[in-house]
Amino acid sequence: MGTAKKVQGTLSSFFKPKPAATGGDKDPALEAASMLSVPVAESPKPTARRKSQAAESACKRRRVIDVGDSDDEANTPPATSDEDYKDDTTAQPKKSKQNLSGFLHSGTGNAGHSSGRTMVKSVSDTADMVERLRMRIKESDTLGASEETSPDEPAVAMGSLEGTSIQLVQRRRGVKYTPLELQVLEAKEQHPDILLAVEVGYKYRFFGEDARIASRVLGIMCTTANNFYNASIPTPRLMVHVRRLVHAGYKVGVVRQQETAALKAVSDNKNAPFTRQLAEVYTSGTLVEEVAEYAIDSGDQYLMCVVESPGTSKDRCVNLGTMAVQITTGSIVYDNFEDSFLRSSLETWLTHLQPGELLVPPDLSSETLKTLSSFAGHTIRYNEPHEPLLEHANRSGVRVAYASAGLADPSAARRYAAEFYASHGSNSQLPQVLDLPDAVVVALAMLLKYLEPFNLTRAMLTGGIGGSRKLPFVQFHTYSHMLLSATTLQTLSVFAVSSSVMGSSTDEAAVALKDLLKPGARLGGCHSKYVRGGDGSLFSMMDHTRSQFGRRMLRRWVAHPLVSREKLEERMDAVEYLKAIMSDVSDSSELTRERQVVAGMHAKIGQLVDVERGLCRIQYRQASPQELLRILRSLECAMNLLPDGVEITEPRLIAQVLSRDTWTPGLRKSISEWKAQVDYKSARSGYKETLFTHGSLHDKIQQHHDQISAIESELESSATAIAAQLGLASLEFKSISGVDYLIDVKNSQAKSAPADWVKISSTKTNVRFHTPFIVEKLAERERCRESLRQAARDAYNEFLGSIAEKYSELRELISSLAALDALFSLAQLARTEGYCRPEFVANSDLASVELVDAVNPVLSQGLPTYVPNSVSLGSTASSPRAMVLTGPNAGGKSSLIRTVALISIMAQCGSYVPAHQAHLSIIDAIHTRIGASDNLMAGESTFMVEMRETAELMRQITPRSLVIIDELGRGTSTHDGAAIAYAVLDHLVSKQPLTFFVTHYAHLVDAFAANPLVRSCHMSFLELLPTSADNAGEAAISNITFLYKLADGASADSFGLNVARMAGLPASLLLRARDRASWMRTEMESRWAAKCARDLRRAISLDRLDAS
Repeated sequence: MGTAKKVQGTLSSFFKPKPAATGGDKDPALEAASMLSVPVAESPKPTARRKSQAAESACKRRRVIDVGDSDDEANTPPATSDEDYKDDTTAQPKKSKQNLSGFLHSGTGNAGHSSGRTMVKSVSDTADMVERLRMRIKESDTLGASEETSPDEPAVAMGSLEGTSIQLVQRRRGVKYTPLELQVLEAKEQHPDILLAVEVGYKYRFFGEDARIASRVLGIMCTTANNFYNASIPTPRLMVHVRRLVHAGYKVGVVRQQETAALKAVSDNKNAPFTRQLAEVYTSGTLVEEVAEYAIDSGDQYLMCVVESPGTSKDRCVNLGTMAVQITTGSIVYDNFEDSFLRSSLETWLTHLQPGELLVPPDLSSETLKTLSSFAGHTIRYNEPHEPLLEHANRSGVRVAYASAGLADPSAARRYAAEFYASHGSNSQLPQVLDLPDAVVVALAMLLKYLEPFNLTRAMLTGGIGGSRKLPFVQFHTYSHMLLSATTLQTLSVFAVSSSVMGSSTDEAAVALKDLLKPGARLGGCHSKYVRGGDGSLFSMMDHTRSQFGRRMLRRWVAHPLVSREKLEERMDAVEYLKAIMSDVSDSSELTRERQVVAGMHAKIGQLVDVERGLCRIQYRQASPQELLRILRSLECAMNLLPDGVEITEPRLIAQVLSRDTWTPGLRKSISEWKAQVDYKSARSGYKETLFTHGSLHDKIQQHHDQISAIESELESSATAIAAQLGLASLEFKSISGVDYLIDVKNSQAKSAPADWVKISSTKTNVRFHTPFIVEKLAERERCRESLRQAARDAYNEFLGSIAEKYSELRELISSLAALDALFSLAQLARTEGYCRPEFVANSDLASVELVDAVNPVLSQGLPTYVPNSVSLGSTASSPRAMVLTGPNAGGKSSLIRTVALISIMAQCGSYVPAHQAHLSIIDAIHTRIGASDNLMAGESTFMVEMRETAELMRQITPRSLVIIDELGRGTSTHDGAAIAYAVLDHLVSKQPLTFFVTHYAHLVDAFAANPLVRSCHMSFLELLPTSADNAGEAAISNITFLYKLADGASADSFGLNVARMAGLPASLLLRARDRASWMRTEMESRWAAKCARDLRRAISLDRLDAS
């Protein structure tokens, strides 16, 4: 770009207006400008070229239109007004308007609709253009010595892909704006935080800084037109580009024209610019993706609001009210809890839900903001400017929005929420809203206010507008589920890390997934980037679901394991029932009628589209006709899964899922009626004007069709009179290039045409006309067509509304199918070799685990030779409650303790587990302290993170908890770390949770050797000693063979040098480390012996004194 600037500076001196060249010579300034597409002031003396251009412009203003140029509507913007582009000629001199695009392809200018803009397609194109320009300057004889440019003359600007500097769309004094720019300025003043795509004719345009952002993110040209940067996209590709901008982290608004050209021509606004208003707004948390034919995962994300109030205890504790809504599915989660100054409970919320957008109110404490900033990946400041800037493009992390401060008061929030539900006919839900805690009501009101411009407040009414059902609010944590903290989810890899948090793209994963699919095959159990077990998480290993809604249900089960033994037995009975059906499905003759029906459901569920998301899009009136057809077909298929006359009575959970209260005859009839009204061909093409085949909606639209038919009949009947005027026996109208009812006559006959006929186009032999009557009727027909389109849109929205009235029943149907799909997934997992049904200990107040030949459920998928282990801890009241686990590095200690934790989660999800036998108690929570990592965004060092997690663990444990601690205290000095490890273990033994404590501190084993509640174990190994002390290199280090089997007793050493040798450290370094370790061991033993000798002498001296 530096070369481009030099060439630009060289050309600037030649752009001073010069007298026109005589003869056939070209104006050198205009030639250079045409090459660069630079606006240049016109020369004082008109040249022959300018005279020709003026004559050509005058011809264009006549009523004669050349059929080869503009017969097609695509060549002439049908919905734009000259007023939109009108500029004040007194504001700046007239400019010769050239376009670089013509130069890039043919070397000549291209005057057109995009005139007055400088365009550079890309950096590479710019470099190529500069090189060609340099050659032309060198070869040109008309360009002389450079002259200084007068300050009074317009400056020459070089366009670029992104513009050259930040350009916020704001009013500036002394600047004359076009009518379109005034509309954009007004929209920006009202919505400064939104990136606006403004409808202008057949394109959507971006202005100012928005244009620079669109240029970078979308890879389109950024131009300079009038007072702002400009970029544009075609109308059919609007949502494709909107999604890309939203995924880049921006809040995107679509400003649409509120009138069409045909209706505007007969309105009072015909001489003014088109009226435009903000119609739609999208963000990462509110974008509802279309329902595709195949079940592609689009990343359902929550929009979450956090509200803070003073806590009841000290130590900087606060009360937090949280509410999160998943717009794509209508799922709403809330909670109210007191959190410590470390905000560990809030972190658990964030880790579980992985929200894609945070709604932040004012006056949050620094600790809460620090936690939210750490999760979002960037610092959150409520008072910072919120205008979209290019520097924010593709910023990794979660998008942050800012809530209105006016609803921070609980009384104002309750009043606002009450008015909302009352206005939507949901008076029966008001008591439930008012019973929510103050902080939760404030979060609810802020979400309602925030969703208003998105037209998504219906998401908070997922029970149906005016419905009598309960609010769909689900409390996040209750005592009916196992607590899995944020640390537990991360260290055990229960779920894959969200791409929105890590800032990674899913494009590569999507490409890899396509490679796994056969042509025409459905997605089946593969969802987006989640190929089973591919991300190393427990959930992806367990996921065998065939639908998106089933996958969401299974994820909720894994995130919230049950703690009710009765419900667990019900779920496992259902899994065992489905497992037996899937095993016998090869011989269907042995299955009963009911079992055959259930077996058929497994395959057919995979043929359904994402109906859960589709119902939400219908409720928000966003579903397209193509989506509507897919949804109705899937709903009909879902109703047919349970034929009439089939009644499932056992097991209990399957009977509840397939209850006739869900598969009702009334719902089946409604779905059939909806589907019968829709014309398949019109739905597939997205043509709403003929979408309905019968009914009241069809009648409303048909009235407009009849009006158009009457006009066309009048036009056809006029052919006889026209033929008589021309002296012809008959006349047949023609349609050419989209122009209808053309009177096509020979040149010889054209002379007899009346003077008031309008010549449309001509060829060498024919001339085409419109009579004044045809012109009038065609305009009337166009207005009727616009009315038809509006009536079709209204009828379509009314049809979607009729479906939305049945939202509660339809959602219950899909929830039942989701539960069935999740149960089939667990049944498929149960068929894996080596899996067994776990047995739960009844009425146990203490956590216990007894596993026989258990393997790690995730690691064993890729390691067929994984060594199983048997673990028993806390099986009786007098049994040990803690296991201190030692052994060599890389010997399998961490894998063993993770195996116990993962199997506990799987069992309480209702799943079979990878063991020969499993006897477990109900565990209320799993707490972990594993691994080493820092949190620089929150200002926490590695050891600080370790201690913070340990402190939270100590505060929350109960005798029914499972605690997993791996190498506590290694982030500080040996003495401090060992002392902390001892104190923590001693506290855990006194509180009696089920504890697995991995350590390399050998003295801990000795310290608790006499404690009956502590069991000492190690991972067994074989040590092969070096054959000679003189051997160098690797032979001087003991070779360790890992057996990966749990054994009683402590390990004598950790054998760190063996791991160093395995990692490939140089032999000389290993020898030096061995010698140093031997010296340190001898030194410590000497000090210990000296200390013992001193203590012995002191004791003897005291005895002698006592004796004397």
